[in-house]
Amino acid sequence: MFFGLMVLAGFVPQPLTPATLLAAKAAPPWALALVAAVAAALAALVDHRIVRGTFQIQKLAEIRQKPLFQRAEGWVKVAPFLTTTAFAALPLPFIIVRVLMPLSGYSALRYAVAVGLGRAPRIYVIATVGKEFDIPTELLVGAIALGALVSLAAYVQQRRAPRA
Repeated sequence: MFFGLMVLAGFVPQPLTPATLLAAKAAPPWALALVAAVAAALAALVDHRIVRGTFQIQKLAEIRQKPLFQRAEGWVKVAPFLTTTAFAALPLPFIIVRVLMPLSGYSALRYAVAVGLGRAPRIYVIATVGKEFDIPTELLVGAIALGALVSLAAYVQQRRAPRA
């Protein structure tokens, strides 16, 4: 289940912490870090292809011509592997890397490896905290459910929004 949630979190924004804390009740932190790294890398491979394909759409392709977007693309090309790993490991807005790395022409395989390597220590730290502190299961399940409801509500709201 943890693997599936980690893959899903690669596409649908979900808080990873409650699920990791809950999984830490049953598995060692190193195992959860390994599972999360593999799941994140697999999701990154799919994500890379989706982003590159999506930006072939004319309106989105026009966004790439904006000076700010071009500057940002230039910034991520300086140290792409390190940048991707840092954004995957730290509480930074990963959407920036998720869009810019595939568009910059960075290798899908290197991108996936960097995401996996970044995700592993983050999940390991969270799982270690979960092992050390006995957080009530009901609270964690509630947090996971709340995250799913928020994602669902955002999706429904987006679908109802009038299109320009």
